[in-house]
Amino acid sequence: MVYNGEVYNYKEIAVQYNISPRTTSDSEIIIEAFAQKGIACLNDFNGMFAIAIWDTVDKKFYLIRDRFGVKPIVCYQKDDDFVFASELKAILKLPIEKKINKTAVQNYLFLEYVPDAHCILENFYKIPKGHYLVWENGKTTIKQYYNFFEKIATRPLPHKNENEALDEFEALLSSAVRYRQISDVPIGAFLSGGTDSSLICALFQKQNTNPVNTFTIGFDVTGYDESAYAAQVAQILKTNHSETRLTEKNSIDIVENIVDYYDEPFAAPSTIPSYLVCNVARKNVTVAMSGDGGDELFMGYGHYGLYHKIKRIFRFDAGLGRHLIKSVLQQMGNRYNRASRLFDLPSENLMAHLWSEQQYMFSEKEIQKLLNANETHLSIKDNWSEIDKMALSDFEKISLFDIDQYLANNLLYKMDIASMASALEVRTPYLDYRLMEYSYNLPESLKIKNGTAKYLMKKLLERYLPNDLVYRRKWGFPAPIGKWLSGELSYLIDKWLDIQKIKQQGLFNEQEINRYIKEFRSGREFHDKRLWSLIFFQMWYAKYIEAQ
Repeated sequence: MVYNGEVYNYKEIAVQYNISPRTTSDSEIIIEAFAQKGIACLNDFNGMFAIAIWDTVDKKFYLIRDRFGVKPIVCYQKDDDFVFASELKAILKLPIEKKINKTAVQNYLFLEYVPDAHCILENFYKIPKGHYLVWENGKTTIKQYYNFFEKIATRPLPHKNENEALDEFEALLSSAVRYRQISDVPIGAFLSGGTDSSLICALFQKQNTNPVNTFTIGFDVTGYDESAYAAQVAQILKTNHSETRLTEKNSIDIVENIVDYYDEPFAAPSTIPSYLVCNVARKNVTVAMSGDGGDELFMGYGHYGLYHKIKRIFRFDAGLGRHLIKSVLQQMGNRYNRASRLFDLPSENLMAHLWSEQQYMFSEKEIQKLLNANETHLSIKDNWSEIDKMALSDFEKISLFDIDQYLANNLLYKMDIASMASALEVRTPYLDYRLMEYSYNLPESLKIKNGTAKYLMKKLLERYLPNDLVYRRKWGFPAPIGKWLSGELSYLIDKWLDIQKIKQQGLFNEQEINRYIKEFRSGREFHDKRLWSLIFFQMWYAKYIEAQ
């Protein structure tokens, strides 16, 4: 067996499977459990893992990825060659063909990442979350062992008393936090001062006599620095809190090095602060808890309400009204130009297109022009179409969409790469499968109530913090890429989007790229993410394709 990750409940599994451990490692328990029950043992594992097992008896090889895709597995397969690794860059050291997957490029330009199972290169693929691969006699098969969609309760949900739900939610989250403290190295927790991380830290501290280690990063970026709130939370919870301040220069200095870690195109600018946070945390601890998953489970994003409004407009307007609104907004200057794009979205698969627009990425029509393509094949449209057919409310559909897509393929990938690059292990209590299944199936009224998102989480946090900290405005993770590309990083546009280089490369329409550059520099600042996605692709291409 080759294994990366953690199975937190391995001691209980040892008892359940009547295993007499010879070590204190969960690795021993995993292989012993697999020897007894095979793939069926995965249903008992609570953790994050990428596992490779060679069955010496049945002569079968298995590759297994955890339920929600915290730990990655990348494969290369062509003819008789089969290779696997945790990172693409490991496989690229081999003398194999590196041919761009143009469908993956389309998905990247639409989403800011290459989605689950796909890969930026042909003959490469990822094991999807909750799946395993079996190799036998030279043939591979990929099967699913866990499907979150199947865990959704039959509607209508039974009424659940708010206090009862609070107690049950606290008990499950407390258990998830307790499991993720199992460690023989220093452990701490990220603390931004927001709902998700504050709740994790409150329960973490409650379970310990001595002050637990919490840390935050202060950014000298106006409108983004949450360190003062984190300090207040730490003081109330009585944690051993440390704060490190980073300047804008710290972020700018690593921009061109970020592709050293992200070995597949990934356009989220928050990769930069994520890496810096993990790098600083590693100086204090070896393991850190994160609040990823809270927003997806409890409907914490702004696009829920926006989708509801846009869908209503589209339902009652055949197109003339939308066209009029779009035209008016376009006449109101650059500030309103981006808003006008919302009224040009296709009615079919509206949420998928809205999500892309909210990420400031390219529309389907723009991708076709950019790649000189007659059509696009965007996997996320199929994902949304499947979810949209389910007997769920609009908000429940979006929550499921966020869990299935954004959480798995964006947030978890981003944090795993950033943390592993710093030799830091990040653990995510909200992704405990027991908590995920329970929380998703709670009534919608316990997630959004009277306009308050993450309602149940905030009600639980009231038990630990004063209301002014619980109900403050949600902040983001700072990476003002537009400001940088207009200022100190303007040279990146000239360096990486040089028209002659683009033309020689032959992937993109150089005239379209030149148009985006001109419009951005003339004041259309909402093109910043689009330009950044192209710059990142070019940096990646230079490092992993041209330089190999």
